[in-house]
Amino acid sequence: MKKDVGYVIKTSLVFCALSATFSLVGLLLPERGPQTNPSVGLNLHEILGHMLWGLVAGTVFLSARYAIITGLFAVLIDSDHLIALLHVDALARMSHSIMFSAIAIVVLMISFGRKDYRLGAAAFVGVLSHLSFDTFAGDDGKFPLFVPFYNHDIIFPNIDWIYFEVAAVAVAGVVTVILSRQKKIEASA
Repeated sequence: MKKDVGYVIKTSLVFCALSATFSLVGLLLPERGPQTNPSVGLNLHEILGHMLWGLVAGTVFLSARYAIITGLFAVLIDSDHLIALLHVDALARMSHSIMFSAIAIVVLMISFGRKDYRLGAAAFVGVLSHLSFDTFAGDDGKFPLFVPFYNHDIIFPNIDWIYFEVAAVAVAGVVTVILSRQKKIEASA
């Protein structure tokens, strides 16, 4: 139990730091602009909503450890808003992108175990769940999904939240099935 708590805290801190650091790339992009104060969006509804969406998708891992990690990742991705505290022009919501997901997967798996596929998947599932809740919640369904290759927001109608969440559940499910089969093969060998 103590080992799990430490693991959850360490992975969450690294993910949070990655998100905040990745947002600095937004300083270099030509589409940058003024940022809004991040405390405006910081409220219990946002935190609990993102956590719930991440937990729902994370339960498919069939592990409390990874469900909690996924829920935390879905909240902590918003540390990319911290760049606004610097009062500089930047491209907003950088971590709300596929490139950030790929970088997070690689960094987390290198840092915490190259074969911890659930952790890598949890990073991607957390991002998808976050996008799902942002889209569901209303006016936040726009993301620079393909940054730094295409630095403009892609806008999703509110109803599209379900596609992001289904994709998150599917990713967690595929990884869970693959690891389960791999474990059965290793046990019978």
